[in-house]
Amino acid sequence: MMGRPMTKEWIPNINLGQDYDEAYKDATIHFDKLGKLADFFGRDMPMHLHAEYCQIHLVLNGKTFFNIDQNNYQTEGSALFFTPAATPHAFWTEPDAPGFVITFHTSLLEGILDRLDAFNHPFYLPMVLERRKLPDDEWHSIEQLFSMLKHEWKQHAAWQSAAIETLLQLLVIHLVRVSGPPQARHQHHQADIISFRKFSRLVEAHFVEERRISFYCDKLTINESRLNYICKKVADTSPKKILNGRIILEAKRLLSHTSMNLTEISYTLGFIDPSYFSRFFYKNTECTPTDFRKQHRDMP
Repeated sequence: MMGRPMTKEWIPNINLGQDYDEAYKDATIHFDKLGKLADFFGRDMPMHLHAEYCQIHLVLNGKTFFNIDQNNYQTEGSALFFTPAATPHAFWTEPDAPGFVITFHTSLLEGILDRLDAFNHPFYLPMVLERRKLPDDEWHSIEQLFSMLKHEWKQHAAWQSAAIETLLQLLVIHLVRVSGPPQARHQHHQADIISFRKFSRLVEAHFVEERRISFYCDKLTINESRLNYICKKVADTSPKKILNGRIILEAKRLLSHTSMNLTEISYTLGFIDPSYFSRFFYKNTECTPTDFRKQHRDMP
């Protein structure tokens, strides 16, 4: 299941508004039945991503195999899967498994987390919740919110967008509650959070061609000492580790999901010397690129 020939092409980016339903080409939220999407894309969906969109899959019964960024999950019965934006994922569901899929722009999630003062909640990571592991009332709330979203999506009533965004916010609140302990409010100064978020976006845009922390400081108009302080305060790590971590994540994706050789991967990630790339990878993972590929490229 989820088998796919390795190719040199990067993981395909699927935009539902262009590839599936042009009526929602510019929409920030798309809601649909799992079965309807499966009829179009297939139940055995190969590795893909949504560059600027997050997804929540609710599968109501049957077996599900979900691969999210080198993490394999196998569930049976009702389960929920959250996939962050730009995260490679593949999945398989049983032929008649019912469910729903919400696709929404990452800016909506950022706005919701801002309003909740929940910036530290790890919504940039995949999430898997299983019905059998949650109390009945908590799972019932999830199903109820999806049912309300389905109703609101179908009726095209006045203030529909506002209602759907409100229901999405309620769903995010519920997922924050059930997935971990609440974060302390006002833990960080708002200016620090804004600077950290700007730094994160700059890293996402420039991590291939820019390894100098001074480049990011210049863009943020702050000095390196200040950036170090902000990253330590907000994320308990250094700017260099954040930058290196993003490079390693991209390297793992290329090793897992393409057949590019090490030289091609090195050049793709901005390394002129493939041997230096191999040393960099090993230093940050305690595993060689070749060994990592052997362990992950043939994942089911």
